Amino acid sequence: MHLNLDDEIYRLESRIASCKGQLTYVSRATGRRAMHGLASPAMLAAGVAVGFAVGGLGRRRRNGVNGHDQAAGASGIAGLLLSGAMWFVREQYGSPADFARAMIEKFSRKP
Repeated sequence: MHLNLDDEIYRLESRIASCKGQLTYVSRATGRRAMHGLASPAMLAAGVAVGFAVGGLGRRRRNGVNGHDQAAGASGIAGLLLSGAMWFVREQYGSPADFARAMIEKFSRKP
């Protein structure tokens, strides 16, 4: 049985559309997995650790450390911790306002 040309064209276009849809789905899923893997807390912590190691290797050693250096180091670490905390809040709750709403609902006294 021979198919006419219109049926063959229809089947070919259907296969192309199916493959295109599958490709779009797979590419989006792969992008989401890559972003979640790169933005995971373990990867961020590893990036911070590598940054501190590289920065520590390139730094000159000094005998005396004054209070300004210690305060600057503490504020730098506090800034990194707050950045990480805000990333975590946005990843889990969407925004700081949503986080506040969730905490109010969780700790409210009313049932």
